[in-house]
Amino acid sequence: MAKKILYAVVVFGIVGFGLYLASTFEYYGYRQECELESTSQGGIEACIEYKAKEGKK
Repeated sequence: MAKKILYAVVVFGIVGFGLYLASTFEYYGYRQECELESTSQGGIEACIEYKAKEGKK
């Protein structure tokens, strides 16, 4: 029984970490694009939010 619980924790941990990495790569990809388009921090953040919303559609 303990092996099954440990296995479940490990599997869900790996899947969760994979999802975290995927979202982080998406964010930094948008950030690199937006830094080319804007020089102010507010402009970069607004650009990232816009691209993230457009990417989800």
